[in-house]
Amino acid sequence: MSYLTSKFDVLRGLEGNEGSSALTWEFVQGSGVTPDISEGTIVSVVTSSNPTSVDRHTSALLTQNNSDHPWLVIRGKESSESQFVNKLTCAKLRTGIVFKVATALTPTVGDLVWANAGVPTNVDPTGGVPHLGKVIAFDEDNGFMVVES
Repeated sequence: MSYLTSKFDVLRGLEGNEGSSALTWEFVQGSGVTPDISEGTIVSVVTSSNPTSVDRHTSALLTQNNSDHPWLVIRGKESSESQFVNKLTCAKLRTGIVFKVATALTPTVGDLVWANAGVPTNVDPTGGVPHLGKVIAFDEDNGFMVVES
C-alpha cells in the first residue's frame, strides 16, 4: 500500500493493474542506494548489475554506453508490496505514459522534462540530451505537474 497523501499517479499508459502491462518491470534497488527509492522517482538500470538493479536517473549522465530507457517507479520501497518482494515496480518512460508527480518547480505547459537525481526537472542539464517527456498540465495550488512521456 502506498502513502495515502501521495500526489503521484499514473493517469494513462498502463492497462489493467500495474502487473499486467508489458511496459512494467520489477527491479532490485541498487546496493548502497540511499535513501530508499520512492514512487514517482525516475530511475535507470545500473550497468553490469547482477541481479539487475536501478538507481536514480540523471539525464546529464546519459551517454551512448548507458542509453537504456529511463523508468518511472510506480511502486516504491515505501509500499508494502515492494517490501514483501524486495523489488521496485517500474514503468518504461517514452512509451506514451502520462503521470502526475509532485513538484516544487513552476513549469509551463509545453516545457520539456529531464531528470536530476531521479527528480523530474524542466532544466536541460547539458543541452542536447534527449528529454523524458513534456509537461501537459501544472497545478500550482496543489504542487504537481502532469507529464507525458
